[in-house]
Amino acid sequence: MSLTDHQRTVFNYISEFQQKNGYTPSLSDLAIAFGVRSKNAIAKVVNALVREGYIQKDPKGRIKILEPEREQEYTESFVLPLFGPIAAGPADDAQAQVEDTIAIQEYVIAKPSSTFLLRVRGDSMVDAGIMEGDLVIVEKSAEPKVCDIVVGVLDGEFTLKRLMKNKGKYYLQAENAAYPDMYAADSLEVAGVVRGVVRKY
Repeated sequence: MSLTDHQRTVFNYISEFQQKNGYTPSLSDLAIAFGVRSKNAIAKVVNALVREGYIQKDPKGRIKILEPEREQEYTESFVLPLFGPIAAGPADDAQAQVEDTIAIQEYVIAKPSSTFLLRVRGDSMVDAGIMEGDLVIVEKSAEPKVCDIVVGVLDGEFTLKRLMKNKGKYYLQAENAAYPDMYAADSLEVAGVVRGVVRKY
């Protein structure tokens, strides 16, 4: 049976984690990886994967080894032909030749075991081309740099903004003039760096 996008993302993360570390992640590991505070939300996804036969749990609730057939099905890259270029300004002569092929997963995800998706809510990043409902690809192990779009943790609250610095002090900046800059009253951390955006029409 097919999985939802979020379930498949969790499944792929578990698979990559297991391949890298030799054991499967705990619910706490998954909660941290996907930026959620409650393990119950992750537990629901894990239980759905168990029901569909993608993973197993032992009597103590720990995730057991993945089935190799399932793992192979969802960790393979999808390779598609690349045509182009196509004019985004004035119309140009059609060019239908294949220029190359691209493995989509490898193109957008450099480090699968430390990458997750977040669904965007709100319009604070529209001027950066990130709209409500988009999925952003986030690499949690990346070293954040000034001007990166990041998942910031501002005084304990998660938000998607651009990391900026002024006079030695870091702050978060929206890409929408209607929103003010955000400075931490107590703490500012970065949970991950945005590497791409996925939008389905």
